[in-house]
Amino acid sequence: MRRDRGWIALAAIGVGLFLVPVLWEVTDFAVFYLVFLSGILFWVAQATSWNILSGYSGYFSFGQGAFYGVGVYTMAVLFGRHGWNWLLVILIGGVLAMLLGLGIGALAFRLSSLKGEIFALLTLAFPFILAGIVRLFDAIDGGQGVVVPVPSFPELLAPFQKFYFVLSSVVALLALTVAYLMHRTRYGWALFAIRDDEAAAEGLGVPTFFHKMIAIGANGLIGGLSGAVVALNLGFVSVEGTFNLTVPLFVIVMSVLGSRNHWAGPLLGAVYIHTLQNRLAAGGFEGWSLIVLGVILVVLMLLAPEGLMARFTRRPALAGGVFVGVIATLGLLRVWGDPVSWLAAALGAVVVVAFLPGGRTAEKRSEETSVGRGASVVLGEDLPAPLLKVGRPIVVAADVAKDFGGVHALRGVSMTVAEGELVGLVGPNGSGKTTLVNLISGALTPTSGVIELDGTESSALPPHRIAHLGIARTYQIPRPFTSLTVRDNVAVAIMFGREPRRLDASRQAAGEYLNLVGLGGLAEALPGQVNLHERQLLEMARAMATKPALLLLDEAMAGLNPVEIDNAVEVVRRIRASGVSIVLVEHLLRVVNQLSTRIVVLDQGLVLAEGDPGVVMKDPAVVKAYLGRQTDAPGD
Repeated sequence: MRRDRGWIALAAIGVGLFLVPVLWEVTDFAVFYLVFLSGILFWVAQATSWNILSGYSGYFSFGQGAFYGVGVYTMAVLFGRHGWNWLLVILIGGVLAMLLGLGIGALAFRLSSLKGEIFALLTLAFPFILAGIVRLFDAIDGGQGVVVPVPSFPELLAPFQKFYFVLSSVVALLALTVAYLMHRTRYGWALFAIRDDEAAAEGLGVPTFFHKMIAIGANGLIGGLSGAVVALNLGFVSVEGTFNLTVPLFVIVMSVLGSRNHWAGPLLGAVYIHTLQNRLAAGGFEGWSLIVLGVILVVLMLLAPEGLMARFTRRPALAGGVFVGVIATLGLLRVWGDPVSWLAAALGAVVVVAFLPGGRTAEKRSEETSVGRGASVVLGEDLPAPLLKVGRPIVVAADVAKDFGGVHALRGVSMTVAEGELVGLVGPNGSGKTTLVNLISGALTPTSGVIELDGTESSALPPHRIAHLGIARTYQIPRPFTSLTVRDNVAVAIMFGREPRRLDASRQAAGEYLNLVGLGGLAEALPGQVNLHERQLLEMARAMATKPALLLLDEAMAGLNPVEIDNAVEVVRRIRASGVSIVLVEHLLRVVNQLSTRIVVLDQGLVLAEGDPGVVMKDPAVVKAYLGRQTDAPGD
């Protein structure tokens, strides 16, 4: 189990930010250093807020400029023109930007087509829309710009640069705290699952729309707060200086450079980019800034596509020691430049250390953990006798049809699955088996007919609600969360299943389900490091972790060799012995006959036969429709 020391780092950042103004008072450091640090904090807040949505959930956004702009102009209009209390206006700016984010989310997240580059283009439109509105209305700007006067602030926080640093620190620390808490709770892990496979996450019980709305709301809130604060420092705001691509592009560069997978990645990227910009400007190369940044970004993305944070965590003690050592040495000797130059030198030295050969990546640690432990999944225990008693109906499908344009995938299928049953669902390719599984699990809605799950009509329910009614499924092609370990794949299912638990408890409980399918020795491996059979077993473990009443196994043995098939059969028996009913979609008739208590045969979207396996498979109509075409490639 992993130890989390992130709270120590977060606390250290908070203490450091508190001490900076105190140390500035008792030293002879120039005001420039407060301004420099305030610039870093601005970018930390903006990049971290972007990363909460786009890094965690994978919904790549170009709309950061809209949230930033709402905050800026809220301060400019309400404080600059109307004299409202500046602290109240900061809060209003954050709330307005959050409402904008929620509005965008309500539009985009309801439509499955607005994903990927379409979502990115949608968010890109909003800064331009807002720029047009601000330019048109004189009450906001009218194209003339707005003066933002210096606010009245406590004497304790004088001069203004110290006051601005404190405000920037509060917003940046808020952003980091939110990102950290989400990273360590089910809210962030829901977003990680959405990023890797949203449909699979929804099918495991994750309310994906709700969690995406939380992410975009937090994105907007923090972006708006930061924009309102920076407006106080700008003194004068204009449409051209606010609604441009600087903020959207820089937050993307900072987050990608630092790491989109870590709560502190944008912090790291902001420190590097802002420091580099400052040194280039100080050296008279300000015009080369974008060129140098572009070259560095290309090189680092080729060498470290996972971000610098992943590199530094390979040798955290060495990286930290080099960073402190370089700054301390240059500071004591005072041999080169000013403190910002010392910081730049330390950051460069740490990058060199990060790219030295050796060190263990997360992937290497996973490989070391899993070598020789799970390449062959063996269940050596005696299995309990399967439950044969048939109880109440779990699924009742009545006259269900599903059309795809002019294609009639299902044409009035009726079927019941009761407690204690293992129903084999067979038929030739294109007969509608996977379509029926998709309808039961909520991935599709029927064109007509009714499906009841434990007495509840399910046609209008989203997949996560259906999962909470006790329906779980696997996929023909395994769909694990590729960025999460085998253990964490199962932990997500526990966190959002019918008996949800907290993150740490879920990670601990995941071992039970991995042992159920024989993957206990591969808990810390990544899905990309295990074979097809083990990924299919992971699908079963993940589905079982939701505590289902019915498990839909969609060709869970496709592509396996005979030994793996026999092993998978034993796993299915074990699952059924635990009290879970099963619908088994399978082309291997030996397996279907061996496991099923009842068989339903589909052909051309209709139920062709149903009953005892020994009787059904001898039916002449079944032999003609199915057995005579068994050489077809499996799949629907």
